[in-house]
Amino acid sequence: MKFSRILLFTLFPLSLALGGGKHLEIMAPMSLQHDFQGKPHQVIERCHEEESGKAPKLLSTKRSEFDQDGNVVRIEEVDEVEKTKETETYQYDAEGTWTVLVEQSGSDLPITYRIFLDKASRRIAHVDGRSKETEFYTYSEQGFEMGTIKKTAAGQVVEQVTMKRNALNKEEHVLFEEKGKKAFELSIRWSDKGFQTHEEMILHAEGGDRFVTTYEYPEVDAAGNWIVRIKKQVMVQANGERVSVPDEVCKREIKYHP
Repeated sequence: MKFSRILLFTLFPLSLALGGGKHLEIMAPMSLQHDFQGKPHQVIERCHEEESGKAPKLLSTKRSEFDQDGNVVRIEEVDEVEKTKETETYQYDAEGTWTVLVEQSGSDLPITYRIFLDKASRRIAHVDGRSKETEFYTYSEQGFEMGTIKKTAAGQVVEQVTMKRNALNKEEHVLFEEKGKKAFELSIRWSDKGFQTHEEMILHAEGGDRFVTTYEYPEVDAAGNWIVRIKKQVMVQANGERVSVPDEVCKREIKYHP
């Protein structure tokens, strides 16, 4: 697993998911999986780095679009000069069943994933059209992701993710393994309003270094979604040395479906 993918869980706290739409046998709508309340249509999220005595520095802008059913249609992240970092494009059939995902990172060639369903229209796997790796996933009775297993075309397990959730269906503990060895794990705490407040990430693959992060939400809109989030983080190295990380302030503009 790329380290940049690991850092997504410190840069963009959200609930992992694969699905949405009208088929909800084991799948909660994608907008809900992304911790949104109501019916978001377009979300623009700008994150700045802030240090005392310095002007805020734009880090990235993420644009997300959802349809009326809560399906995510497209997610794009650009850097401080609007250069595309990552895009995800989702395709659905006429009944709202997710069928294809296309991902692209920077100037890399896009990767197309084919989504596979069982007879009850439940999504059970997706296949990388280039490498032929297959990722299988499981869900709770409420439709929230509980884990994934990624295998090569030859059937070798290369990645595994295991989750534990609380009574609000939020992740309390997430363990990532690569080829049978722990890569990193997350311990997460949430407020009674469903906002992530604390996270500790242990990088087993990096010698046991830890990132300890707290979140504050000084501004929330009428639908109950945060508009301003402040992230404070410190890195604790395996030898106990603490390394400060600049604060990050993210601001959202959210448009809703009627």
